[in-house]
Amino acid sequence: MNEIDRLRYLHAMGVDAYVSRGQLPGAAPSKRLLLVAAPGHQATPAAPEPAARPAATPQLDVVKDKPAPRPAPARAQTLAPTVRFRLAAVFCGGIAWVESLGDRPLAREQVQLIQGMARAVHGSADTPKVAQFDWPIHNNPQLDQGEAAARAGVLAFLQRHIEEQKCRGLVILGEDAAAYVDAGGLGALPRVATLSTLQMLEQPAGKRQVWADLQPLVLRA
Repeated sequence: MNEIDRLRYLHAMGVDAYVSRGQLPGAAPSKRLLLVAAPGHQATPAAPEPAARPAATPQLDVVKDKPAPRPAPARAQTLAPTVRFRLAAVFCGGIAWVESLGDRPLAREQVQLIQGMARAVHGSADTPKVAQFDWPIHNNPQLDQGEAAARAGVLAFLQRHIEEQKCRGLVILGEDAAAYVDAGGLGALPRVATLSTLQMLEQPAGKRQVWADLQPLVLRA
């Protein structure tokens, strides 16, 4: 048994054990032991405190300006198909005589026939005045050149000339001319529709029907 265990047992039994600090005379030499401190709880090194985080810089919500929405491209306007025609307006005997020319110019025989009809209606006839209306009146494809626009153009053309010539009636010669003459836009102006001068020249028997058609104007003469 070593000295340390012996001292522990004596201490547990309540027996005081003394150890001389010095060597007694005549005593057997005592074995000196170094006292070793009882193992205790070793101090746990404190965990290093986390370094203080730098104060968070406040973040600003930057609202970026959204680009203005682009306007939807306007739909291209659908234009009516272009129509092409030519009209001749002959002013004679206080009446406007309107006929389609087609691809041919107005012949002298046609003008003479109109002058003869004006004389039959009015009793006399001055020198005919001829004006021509060509459609389209421009070559701009971005502008409406359809039938509705053409009818409006013809109406404006007739209104201007009828007012200048002080006409008291309108005669539409042939179905081709009637397709583009909006007679309803001329107000209360008396008007009749009959055969074209070309039809009368090619079929003289049709003049009887033309004379019957002109009677409303004869009664107003």
